[in-house]
Amino acid sequence: MKLVFHGAAKEVGRSCIELQTQGDRYLLDAGIKFKEGGFAYPEKIVNLPDVDGLLISHAHLDHTGALPFFEHYKIICPIYCTKLTYVITKVLLKDSYKIARIRNLHPAYNKTDLHEVEKDVRFVKYDREYKHRKIKFTFRNAGHVPGSAMILVEAEGKKILYTGDTKLRTTELVKGAFTDYKDIDVLIIESTYGVRELPDRNELRKKFLDKIEEVINKGGSVLIPVFSLGRSQDILIMLAQRKFKVPIYFDGMCKKITNRILGVNDPYVNNRKILEEMFNKKVIHIGSEKHRRHALSQQGIYVTTSGMMQGGPVLSYLNEMWHDPKHAILLMGFQCKRTNGRHLIEEGYVYLNGWRTYVKCSVEKFDFSGHADKEDLKEIIRRINPKKLVIQHGDSEAVEQLRSWAEKENKYVVYAPEIGEEIEV
Repeated sequence: MKLVFHGAAKEVGRSCIELQTQGDRYLLDAGIKFKEGGFAYPEKIVNLPDVDGLLISHAHLDHTGALPFFEHYKIICPIYCTKLTYVITKVLLKDSYKIARIRNLHPAYNKTDLHEVEKDVRFVKYDREYKHRKIKFTFRNAGHVPGSAMILVEAEGKKILYTGDTKLRTTELVKGAFTDYKDIDVLIIESTYGVRELPDRNELRKKFLDKIEEVINKGGSVLIPVFSLGRSQDILIMLAQRKFKVPIYFDGMCKKITNRILGVNDPYVNNRKILEEMFNKKVIHIGSEKHRRHALSQQGIYVTTSGMMQGGPVLSYLNEMWHDPKHAILLMGFQCKRTNGRHLIEEGYVYLNGWRTYVKCSVEKFDFSGHADKEDLKEIIRRINPKKLVIQHGDSEAVEQLRSWAEKENKYVVYAPEIGEEIEV
């Protein structure tokens, strides 16, 4: 039995791991990596029609975005995931298709390929064992985003556990990851926050809500750029804890994603009733540029995509707010290099209408991450206690720091694979 790493090896993005066993081939995830000018796809995969099964951990495009690409090159196997993962993936792939079509990025993004993905999907339920050809597999809650799963694969008498993206602790939106596994031979773990400790979430939530109240009381408005899956719903649940004297506006793709989350009865979604009440009764949904301009003519709290301020309605709000010191922009998480969010945090400017614009309003970042931090990653490894440990889905520094710690523990055989590397199980 062999593992081959086609992406997310000493990088974040394009997750795709191949399991070869008894003449069969299976893929864990099928992601893309965003780069300047387009997407990077998983590398060094040969003969896609020969793949026997594809298992998807969760909906983010760095784990699902290559699905149309694979369909374009005639992958013909079933695609297994939770129902909520696919319902959300469908929305994200359609949006990605629009972007790819506008930029003429790749022929794989056409409607035929999107339909083919849908035809191949098979829904699985959490905590139930399934059998496909020569493997057994079970999806367990990963705690990352709604629908996310760790995937336990059993083959040739061995147990391989793939965490996907994971979070140990319960958040506003998702219950914490399941970690009660026995006799795991290989643990493949993410390491996105392998070098960072995240702040206490309760303290961070209070600080965030206090900041909003402070800005509102001084006559300003608050712009909260959010990621459509995860952070936007977290923020609605947090905002329900206080009564603000200004309206809360909800704009962008997060409206569609929230609607999909509420449409599926997923057992690990947290605070569903609060989210439903906020979404259906408390927030004002923005549906047009005219409505946006009206919302901006008065004080408000604006929750909108995109989370790194690269596109979407957030730019309309930014265009009207950047020059006024009484307003605030509250960023919600990781900001990639060369994004408006990263420029704003590190250098105080954004690109608006093609111009470098130095922002005069207050700017603050709150790390409400859906990933486990370095201490929780170590705790997950200790609890699962595998014979072999594979560290991936992190930049080189995060992977190497976690590997160094694991080797000093002297309990595990540790791997930190490169793209294309093979590991014998």
